[in-house]
Amino acid sequence: MFFYRVLLGLLALISVAAADQVTLEVQINGLEGELLDNARALLSLELYRKESNLSELRIQRLHRKAKDEISLALQPYGYYLPVIRAQLTRDKQHWLARYDIDPGQPTRWQHIDIVLIGAGNQNPLLQRSVEQSGIYPGNAINHSQYDAFKKSLLQTAQANGYLDARFRESRLIIQEDRLHADVILEFDTGVQYTLGEVTFEGTSLPPDMLRDYIPFKTGAVFSYARLQKLQRALENSDYFANVEVIPEQAQAIDQQIPVRVQLTPHPPNRYLFGVGFGTDTGPRTRIGWENRQLNRFGHKAEADYRISEIKTSFNALYRIPLKRAQTDFLQFDTSIGREETDSSESRFESLGVKFSFLHAVWRKTLSLTHRQEDFEAGLTSGDTVLLIPAISFSRIWGGDRLIVDKGARVELDLSGASTDLFSEATFMQATLDSKLIHSPWENGRVLLRGTVGATHTPEFDKLPPSIRFYAGGDQSVRGYDYESLGPKDASGEVIGAPFLLVGSVEYEHLIKGNWRGALFYDVGNAIEHFNDPLEQGVGVGIRYQSPIGLIRLDIANAISEPDNPWRLHLTIGPDL
Repeated sequence: MFFYRVLLGLLALISVAAADQVTLEVQINGLEGELLDNARALLSLELYRKESNLSELRIQRLHRKAKDEISLALQPYGYYLPVIRAQLTRDKQHWLARYDIDPGQPTRWQHIDIVLIGAGNQNPLLQRSVEQSGIYPGNAINHSQYDAFKKSLLQTAQANGYLDARFRESRLIIQEDRLHADVILEFDTGVQYTLGEVTFEGTSLPPDMLRDYIPFKTGAVFSYARLQKLQRALENSDYFANVEVIPEQAQAIDQQIPVRVQLTPHPPNRYLFGVGFGTDTGPRTRIGWENRQLNRFGHKAEADYRISEIKTSFNALYRIPLKRAQTDFLQFDTSIGREETDSSESRFESLGVKFSFLHAVWRKTLSLTHRQEDFEAGLTSGDTVLLIPAISFSRIWGGDRLIVDKGARVELDLSGASTDLFSEATFMQATLDSKLIHSPWENGRVLLRGTVGATHTPEFDKLPPSIRFYAGGDQSVRGYDYESLGPKDASGEVIGAPFLLVGSVEYEHLIKGNWRGALFYDVGNAIEHFNDPLEQGVGVGIRYQSPIGLIRLDIANAISEPDNPWRLHLTIGPDL
């Protein structure tokens, strides 16, 4: 009985509290956009109106502050003479605070006196900053615009080597009539600094090699952007765990600042283990070892063992940086393994050398590969030895290759072999592969992909599967199994083709957060003649943006097939 009495008492208290609950509504009329947002942000009644302990005295006290708060909120936008009518009414437990506002005429700039002094007073970038400030006689004043101009002028000066730049005088004067304002700015750029000698500490790599990573010459105008570019270049070299670029302004001689780079090398050995899954490969595993710096000359070595449902291989390489260490290298590599798909089976060994260098914006790679491949493709089989010289040209546009809003990739590969040059088959082959990504609006991307390949050979049956063209799969015509498209022999097995045509158009749209939806159309085939029919696939997909690139899950329909089969595709990786 006692318990029920306590419970009834608590319910009665809750009912009384609910009955006494005060509600407050705030109305602001006459303002819109930024003016309205700023008024609400500074209005105490708006900030506290949802609190449960609002009392009548507190509401009235906050209401008395409202006019001053609204006036203060309008001043950054140049409105110093607003007319504000404030009204506070009450209906039982509901309060209404209403503010009708006429912001009046904005205060306008009248006298503008902006003077540049110092070594940079004629610098065109600084003069352009002043010209584009928006602070002109007759314009309505805007405090945020005024502050942004001052900040931009200072940043522009410092970005162009005027490290001691400062405002000697900075005055904003609101006239007594509150409708006019004057500004007086005297900006002293000081002297212009340049970049001096760069020294490196904490590494055994030779100075000549490290100097290739410096993106500027001694005497160039000092710029933090240049120093950041140097830091990124060294970080991307994969030799260093930490890179600290230190401009030593206190050591400057004749305004030339020496730069000290403190380097912390990576541990030389790195061991790799990874697992993954792709609908083309099935489950896959990689076990590897890498030595980032074998010696004081920056040589590198790698080896790994890869296992998947269709391919098992052991791969190793030895890389030697050349004179332009940042971009050019000589590489020796070898590979041995087995590959088995629904259309072919092969066992291969290869040994190669390649010379890769950057010429202007294009990467060029010359290679020579000795390859032995024992294979079966449909009713044909062979054991072919090839010595394959090749050259490739590639270029990538776009910053971050993982997730690209606007960018492109193009690669042209030319290769061949001859029975007159230590090979058991003769062929010439060209492959052009490209991808374009464009974002016509903020949340949408269009992706275009295309591949064209052509092989000239008098003895196609001697070419191993690695030289033939196949189509179908995650990176080809979706809706079809991996390498399931191409000419077939009498047994009905796909045997590959001398030509390849593949194209794709895809639209992705941001749904929410890291999630995107996609629609796509693929067309293509591995063909014997360029007028042979092409297969088509359409589908939808889901994308998730992860730290290693997009995780793509697609469901595609093979619309060229009589029964229109569906196939699931899963891929992970960068855009470019």
